[in-house]
Formats: sequence, structure tokens, C-alpha cells
Amino acid sequence: MSRIDEYVQAAERTNTRRSYASAIQHFEVEWQGLLPATSEAVARYLADHATSLSNNTLRQRLAALSRWHCDQGFADPTKANIVRQVLKGIRAVHPAMEKRARPLILDQLQQVDNWLQRAIVEARGRDDRASLLRHTRDRSLVLLGFWRGFRSDELVRLKLENIQISPGEGMTCYLERSKTDKNYEGREFKCPALSRLCPVAALSEWTALAELRTGPAFRKIDRWGHVGEAPLGVNSLIPMLRTLFAAAGLASVQEYSSHSLRRGFAGWARASGWDIKELMEYVGWKDIKSAMRYLQASEGLQARFESGLALPGAGPGPALLPTPAAATEEKIAVLRVKMTLARFSKLSRGLTRAHRLIEKTCFERYAMQRMDADGTDYELKVPFPSREELEEAIYALLDDMYRVADANQCMLEASICEPASGAYWS
Repeated sequence: MSRIDEYVQAAERTNTRRSYASAIQHFEVEWQGLLPATSEAVARYLADHATSLSNNTLRQRLAALSRWHCDQGFADPTKANIVRQVLKGIRAVHPAMEKRARPLILDQLQQVDNWLQRAIVEARGRDDRASLLRHTRDRSLVLLGFWRGFRSDELVRLKLENIQISPGEGMTCYLERSKTDKNYEGREFKCPALSRLCPVAALSEWTALAELRTGPAFRKIDRWGHVGEAPLGVNSLIPMLRTLFAAAGLASVQEYSSHSLRRGFAGWARASGWDIKELMEYVGWKDIKSAMRYLQASEGLQARFESGLALPGAGPGPALLPTPAAATEEKIAVLRVKMTLARFSKLSRGLTRAHRLIEKTCFERYAMQRMDADGTDYELKVPFPSREELEEAIYALLDDMYRVADANQCMLEASICEPASGAYWS
């Protein structure tokens, strides 16, 4: 592998490469599809798997097919109108509620921690080093995963040389990359020392017991009590946590995953009065939609409504509802669009035309404003009655841009963000 190949590979997450390769294999080998594919073939592929694959999986398969065609220098069939319409129809005919992990609430965290501490004492009493190491590691992982709201891949990629601990005060964890770190700038995460259920003390106990100074923070342990050099596998965390939760006496353990720690912390923080922006900054969410996926309505929701109904001067029930005019009032989303156009080959002649048509047919209807001289950065003002319709308009805009680029034998890289909310589309 050349250095160029190494850098290209490093620019993409390992999980993304694996999932894309699996998607291409499924299309070409299992479904017997031909590559390069036509838009009609892609549409048939979607229709054939509309009932067996989730909407998110179908989108991932389209992304993989799009990447393959772009990498090989072929026109992208996934941007065709027929593909977009079929996918939209599948969402309408087969709507599916997203399955989310059950959050681990604070009382349950305490229950798991109590069990782990008893298990640690018992393992030490019978001189069972393998169990002692495993329970000490698991306690540290659970407490850090909860109080820092780390994703599973972030937990397994933590390196001890990137963790600074101040006993009794807190610690700072540096992650070289994360899911939302698109530019690979790295980020620091701070975590305080706590009076109970302390992740700082738990991590210190684990590293001291295992005599670890550098390398992965959370590692495999064999049955003889040997601590390995390799980190825990991401796919091993869910079965490990479910086994632990079952041993601690939690019910319905199949409803929990590694995201249960992250969701549990988010719920605790909101119930404790954290502002949503403060929570987003602490956890690392980039947009409000991502944050709300982890939050549930508080148990005091009914009380909050009732307190509002009891306010002096409150009129009858219908008067509390928004008027039809307020409900349909359009708002304006200020969006930033970044795009880069390139020819498919030296023989392509449509670059200038594609650029002009995207501006005229896609951008001008939204009060387009160029933000640079090169025509790569734009500001658009998009009216919308609801967030759902805004997203629909944005995805339609992206589809139109890609269709214009394809028609003029150009490759397009485009992204749209809303600075006010941090929302991002590509």
C-alpha cells in the first residue's frame, strides 16, 4: 500500500469502509446486481428489500453505491429522480419507529456499581485475579461511559497517554477522533471527580491494578488474568454490558446497549436542570436533533402542564392552543452551502455550465448570496413551516444539485449546515 493509499484510507472511519464493502457485496453478489448500475436497477434493488431492510440501512446501501460509482469514475445512479421517489415511497408505505436503547437511570447505575464492588471484594477474598481485573475494568468503563456520555467506539479508543488525572479534582480525556470530528482535529473532554460513583477514582483503581501507563485504557483480559495489549472490541461491549446488567439484577437486559449509558446521562442531566446547549457542548452533539434523540420527556411533564393550566387568568383549554395563523406561520432558515465541482475526466466540458445551472435552478429561489469569489460557499434563506418540511426541502435541494452535476459529467461534493442550530446535511 502506497503512502497516498494509507492517507486516503485514514480519512475514512474503519466501520464506514467495512459497511460500504459489505453493501457492495450484497448488491453485486447476493442480489446479483451489475456494476456500474443503472438508476432503474438501483430502484429495483430498493424495492426488493423494502420490507427486509430498515430505511436507515437502505440509505446506507445507497451511500455505498454512490461512493463506488464516484470512485470508479461513473455517473452516480443513486441521484436519479426514480431512486429518490422509490426511497420516499418506501418511507411512506413502511414507516418504522427507530429502536432506541433503554437509558440506564441513576438508580440502576448505583445498583450495577454496588454489585461490581461486592464482586471485586469477593474476587480479592478468593485470590481470583482474573475476576478482580475484569470487575475493576468493567466498573471503570461503566462509570466513565455514563458520566462522560461516551460512545462505544470512543471508550475503546481511549488511550492512557491521552488522559490526565488530577486526584480529587477530575480528569481530561483527549480523543484523537470521534464521530462528529469531521476534520480530525481531536477534542478534549473533561470529567469531574465525584463524591460517589466517581469515574476518576474508578479509572485510577483499574490502571493501578493492571499496572497500565500507556496504550488502550480498556483491554481484553484472558481467563488466566493476563491483560492484553489490544483494546476491547466495539462489538463486544453490548454483550458484556448485558451480561453485567443481568448479573446485577436489572430486568429486560436485551433492551440495553452501550448507548444506554449515554442516554442515561442525558436524561439525568436534563432532570438536574442542565440547559440543552450546555448538555450538547458537554456530550459533543453538533445539532439539536441529535441531542433530542437521546432525551425523553421528563417524569414531571404532566405536572408542568397542570401548573400551566392553573395559572391565574388562564382561559379555557382551547385558548391555550396556538391559533391557526401561528401554527402555519413560516420561518426562515439561514443555511450555508459548500460545494466543489470537478470534471469526471479531461474530456468533460460541462463544469462551467453545471456551476451556472446549480446557481440558477437550485440557489436563486432561496435568495442566494455568494460568500466567496470562487463560488464554493453560499448563503441561502429557506422558508419553512416545520423542521420536517425544511429537511425535505434540503434533501430535495441536494438531489437537484447532484442531478445537475451528473447531467453535465461532473462530480459534486456538497454539504449544507444551519449555523444557528448546528444541523448538518450532506
